[in-house]
Amino acid sequence: MSPTSAFVTTLAASSALAGAFMPAGTSRGSSAFAQRKTITSLSVGSALPDDHEHGPSPPEVYDQYEYDLNHLAPSEARQNRFETEEEAMSRFEHGDDLMELRKRVEDMKLDLQDARNGGDLSRMSQLKSEITGAQQKDAELMYRLATGRMNRAEEQGLPNESEKYKNEAMAARSVLPQYNIEGLWVGKYGDHGYEMINVTYVKDTIVAYKVTGDKNVPKGEVTFTVDLSPRALSEAGLEPIELAEDASSQWGTKHLPRFPGKGQVAAEGFENSQWIEGQLIIVGDYFSFAWVPLGHQIFFGRPSPELTLKMLRESQMMELQAGPGELKDVAEMRAFALRCWEETAILEDDLETESIGGSNIDPFDGGFQ
Repeated sequence: MSPTSAFVTTLAASSALAGAFMPAGTSRGSSAFAQRKTITSLSVGSALPDDHEHGPSPPEVYDQYEYDLNHLAPSEARQNRFETEEEAMSRFEHGDDLMELRKRVEDMKLDLQDARNGGDLSRMSQLKSEITGAQQKDAELMYRLATGRMNRAEEQGLPNESEKYKNEAMAARSVLPQYNIEGLWVGKYGDHGYEMINVTYVKDTIVAYKVTGDKNVPKGEVTFTVDLSPRALSEAGLEPIELAEDASSQWGTKHLPRFPGKGQVAAEGFENSQWIEGQLIIVGDYFSFAWVPLGHQIFFGRPSPELTLKMLRESQMMELQAGPGELKDVAEMRAFALRCWEETAILEDDLETESIGGSNIDPFDGGFQ
């Protein structure tokens, strides 16, 4: 089965999973930059996260003190960033509109060739202008062109030109979904259950590290990488997956862009680790990664802060789990003792520092600052 058909086959199951990530009435085609969807909890007996209600966030509580963060005004720098992103979003086409734009450009290029063959100079001029205007709405193309011009300006020692093209490249990059999936995600790694990954970027390469791991690929190791460089995209030649009408209406989009990558696999104990062909597939506000030769695919959604803390605690407890014949509460006591030891060491360092300074400051004063 081809990667495309395998993905379409599993899309229905992923649909149910994604549906649990969303508030009722939310379209799957809505922008990931307008509203982040999060997973709040994972049901042990089901592959589906529990659904949740969305509304105004309650006041945050830290050590029994409440802080209402709902009405804090954004800083000037953050407000400027929001305005820059909104301006970039309005400049470029997205999703299915972008696919239609590219199709129109290809049609206009054919018309331009006909006009050139017929010597119709007026028509040629008109088509060139329309093609240029249309291409300026393609963020991926503009990012590629601006990045190339920025590199050439740097090589020629033109810092002002380089900065100009860098700003253009960053504006285009800010609206490309494949460049905006940094941070924490949760996906179901088969029989290993749900695991958390952290997506980072190294220039045009996505690097996804495991925050929680399993017996095969443990935490801290890279689970997959994706090469978004123009050269890699050109060599891979991966066309977007085109969904059938039913799936398209369900997901709010007809085309799912995909990008070449490498997925890591290993035997138990992280033995015989190797990299195999993979693909990143953008699915609205979510994404999946496919280990192509294995026909294995994982669908990822954003975790809520509560789920993030829960999974991190469980991961730590697994590391401190009881040995053969020991009870679970023994492991919990061991973990508690370790935390106490760490706190004691920190307190001793603080007291030693204050003693050297000849200060009578209460070591617990301002402890929550």
